[in-house]
Amino acid sequence: MIRLSQPAVCAFVIVMKKAAHTRQTYHHGNLAETLIREAARLLAEKGVEGFSMREVARRAGVAVAAPSYHFGNAKGLLTAVAAHGFDQLATRQKAALASAEDPVEKVIALCRTYVDMGVRFPGCAAVMFRMDVLDDSDQRFREAAFRAFDLLHQAVAKAVPAETEAIRINHASKTLWATMHGLLTLDVIEDDETEEILCFSVRALLAGMQ
Repeated sequence: MIRLSQPAVCAFVIVMKKAAHTRQTYHHGNLAETLIREAARLLAEKGVEGFSMREVARRAGVAVAAPSYHFGNAKGLLTAVAAHGFDQLATRQKAALASAEDPVEKVIALCRTYVDMGVRFPGCAAVMFRMDVLDDSDQRFREAAFRAFDLLHQAVAKAVPAETEAIRINHASKTLWATMHGLLTLDVIEDDETEEILCFSVRALLAGMQ
């Protein structure tokens, strides 16, 4: 039977406690979701330029290697944050569609949701269109982004004459998408102007397609 000295026993207990704490911390809840949430918070505070996998791990209370284990690298985690943002946007868009009856009002509601999403979730909004730091081949990201855009595209199609060419509907949808992004990100737009410009943009564009 091997007997350990008192100092050795103490050292062994300390190591085991640390290991147990690491295991408990590493496996708390859904770690992938926790890392995405903490990454979004960091992005909201410091932007893409201040993003760090190490800092995300520190905020989540896990090992430095944990983010890499789940997402591969910084691009993988940023892409997951962007996909989460598009998922959230699509969910809110569906609720917005249900809240309006008139086809034009439905488009306005969708555009309003886009701006509101960016205000409420600035961390996700910071990377959703930053293709320079995202993996655009990621399937979940592509599906989430398409789902959100398609809701707007379909709403625009229902707000214009049935004989409208598909290319014009696509251009109109992308124009509104870009306009809402500008309302969200351009500092020259005052907050109290946003709603008025949003409604004007949608109504003017759709009226021009009648």
